[in-house]
Amino acid sequence: MNPSTTLELTEGQQLALDQLHRIVQASQGSMAATHVTTPTGRSGYVEVRVSVGCANLPRTQGGLRLRSVEAVTLLIPADFPFAAPSVRTRHTRFAGAPHVNWGHHLCLYRSTATEWDPADGMYGFINRLLDWFEAGAAGELDRPGEPLHPPNALTDHTAGLLVIRRDAPAALPDGPWLGAAVLHQVNDTRCDVVGWLAIDEPWPATLEQVRETAELPVGARAFLAPVVVNTKHLTFEYPLTAQALVASLARDHVTPRQLLGLTGFVVDHNRTLLRPDGDAPDEDDEDIPVAPVHLLLGTPSRGIAGGGPRQTHLVAWHLPDFADRLGRLTAETALSNHPRLIELGDEVLQFGTEWLTGLRTRWMRVYEARPEVTVRRDHATPAAWLRGKRILVLGAGALGAPVADMCARAGATHLTVADQALVHPGILARQPYTDADIGHFKASVLADRLNRIDPHHTRVEALVGDITTRLSELDLHTFDLIWDCTANRVVRAHLERARRTDIAPWPHLATLMIGHHATRGLAALSSHGATGGGADVLRRTALAAHTDTTHTFDDLIEDFFPTQPRTELFQPEPGCSDATFTGSAADVTALAGQLAIGILHALADPADRHTMATLIVRTPAGPTSTQPAGPRWLTWPNDTLATDKATGYDVRIAPAALAEMRAEARRGARVRGSRVETGGTLLGFVDDATGVIFVDEATGPPPDSLLTETYFQHGLDGVSAHLAARREATGNISRFLGMWHTHPHTAAQPSATDRAAMTSLTLPLDEAPARALVLIAGGPQPVWHKWLATGDGPDLYAHLATRTASATAEPPSPQLPARLGPVTWWPGGYATRPHSSFPFPRKARP
Repeated sequence: MNPSTTLELTEGQQLALDQLHRIVQASQGSMAATHVTTPTGRSGYVEVRVSVGCANLPRTQGGLRLRSVEAVTLLIPADFPFAAPSVRTRHTRFAGAPHVNWGHHLCLYRSTATEWDPADGMYGFINRLLDWFEAGAAGELDRPGEPLHPPNALTDHTAGLLVIRRDAPAALPDGPWLGAAVLHQVNDTRCDVVGWLAIDEPWPATLEQVRETAELPVGARAFLAPVVVNTKHLTFEYPLTAQALVASLARDHVTPRQLLGLTGFVVDHNRTLLRPDGDAPDEDDEDIPVAPVHLLLGTPSRGIAGGGPRQTHLVAWHLPDFADRLGRLTAETALSNHPRLIELGDEVLQFGTEWLTGLRTRWMRVYEARPEVTVRRDHATPAAWLRGKRILVLGAGALGAPVADMCARAGATHLTVADQALVHPGILARQPYTDADIGHFKASVLADRLNRIDPHHTRVEALVGDITTRLSELDLHTFDLIWDCTANRVVRAHLERARRTDIAPWPHLATLMIGHHATRGLAALSSHGATGGGADVLRRTALAAHTDTTHTFDDLIEDFFPTQPRTELFQPEPGCSDATFTGSAADVTALAGQLAIGILHALADPADRHTMATLIVRTPAGPTSTQPAGPRWLTWPNDTLATDKATGYDVRIAPAALAEMRAEARRGARVRGSRVETGGTLLGFVDDATGVIFVDEATGPPPDSLLTETYFQHGLDGVSAHLAARREATGNISRFLGMWHTHPHTAAQPSATDRAAMTSLTLPLDEAPARALVLIAGGPQPVWHKWLATGDGPDLYAHLATRTASATAEPPSPQLPARLGPVTWWPGGYATRPHSSFPFPRKARP
């Protein structure tokens, strides 16, 4: 095997010939290589004729008719092995078979970018060729379960570009589908298919009706294009001449008369649509704009090999400008036997036939965007949850802008971006804006840009102004998800209060934050139906971080929840700019992506959904870093809710606090009897801005408490020390909140003694607040027993009481109310023996 000339080969081509020589030697006569032709002309290919033995290949009735020896020509490119060879036959016996282009070229790879491995060289290529022959003999060039390869059309880049966005019509049971496509003319070279009109249905009479039918914006340029959808597959590659194409269509009963008539009818209808409003019809009016003429041809060539019914494959033929002449000639002709198809006169038919005879086909580039034949690249990802959703993004900055971009690209139907800030030079280092945007509102600039991603599916609106004010203009219940990317405490508090006071359940709410050096991020999720919003979930996160005994979250405390306010703040323009964080575009984009995808993971998998959760993300650090690695989720169930009717505040009782109250009530019922009251201290916080009272913890009764069947008096022994310890452990997030006690088997309502105690708040601590929460758990016997037995919530009474009587520094020893008379009472703590009518003396405070 030697080159037939002495022209120099490239190093890669010589490598290919050497490898091929070794393959032939090892084939034991089943392969031969001859007639090597060295590069000539501009192609630079080395051509090698190869003979492949196929006598022993198993064959089926539907397979290719292979000869015992098949001869093919290999074309080896100059930059082999970094470019794949190709193969062709000298005959057309395989024409029409799948993966045979233009009758000669065998298609061995669906995608050389992913399937061709330069390291395999000619060894891999010859194996691929042998596999092709084996599949061809077995009739499995389109293997069962794999997508069918659609027909090829040699595109002409000057013919234009067509994007198909709407599912295509299929051929009728008794013949081809005839009609028109609604095209949106995006620019001079590109049109989008945004609708279909069957020949039998009414067509829009005005351009405005066309826009309404296709849901196009006002002023959009639109026109119609003739469409023929055949009943059968025509060929594996579309012809290069109009005459050959018409002959192929005729085999499916589409006559030249029908093809020309449909084209002329659509062209004439376009003249009507494009006529200025109010103008009378005038065939000789040369001022009417001429729409381009694109003829769309469809065949049932899409689908899965061995699968169900095939779907329509579309190609587009750009017709020359004088196709408009055809429309003028056909405008006044009579109707044929088809109700809306034009019967051509002799002059028109002769003109059209002569035109088709000498015309070459100019196939447009066609890009598919219709759901029936394309699979979105993000279809199997959590981002697919966003498709078709209505999304609100608060903030258009370092986090909000990339999150909004993700939502638009994921196919959200509607997106509202709210922000009041302007673009200024400093933010260009990490936010997706340009120099030309400086001085413009971020929300407006971002909305304009995002509207260009998928204008046929996603609508993006800007909401410019103060967010807490502008939100009242929106019906928030129409959104599926709200992203709070403002990192603004005021916005979070506003959302928490608005969410709490709203009667209807809110959409999912995700609150995103970035640390001071963009090395950590938090995403707090408050799902639909959660008891708390973003501010609530972040408070839980802070509590969890401070109380974690493993110190896993110490870096989070430093970054997001410090005990003392940070004194080192970064101001890009000192003295005249808000404090912000340091971080690059890479930092914030990486964090935004991880935080967003984590939230979508939680929303997309209902089985793994928690009502409230926080995702902690840390960016990769250097090899010697001791920072904890990887993402981390913290999750919480819903709180038990009560309402202080006097203030309207929500009282949110954490499950752990209610569980401690129940455990003490169950223990009391076993030790003291089912009707003896008990109680203890509450720790938490009152947030007047949001109108929420957080109950984080509950303790049992101190040892010096008095417990009877009709009265509970809270003691003081050890309370101050416990509260001080909890304040320190929680970073002062959770502190003394109030007191709780039970009314077993009776209504959860304060007694006269309880009401009297509320005025003095008889728990005089060193830092006693001016008000405290009084919480009573009770209920009739069935309710009470069910709570103790199963944990189903008791009846609750809550009141944020304000001290009206003065507190003494050293209160008197606890005394039973005189009206009770001699009673049996119990001490608090873990004492198990009752006492007679007199309470024991109060112990000295430690």
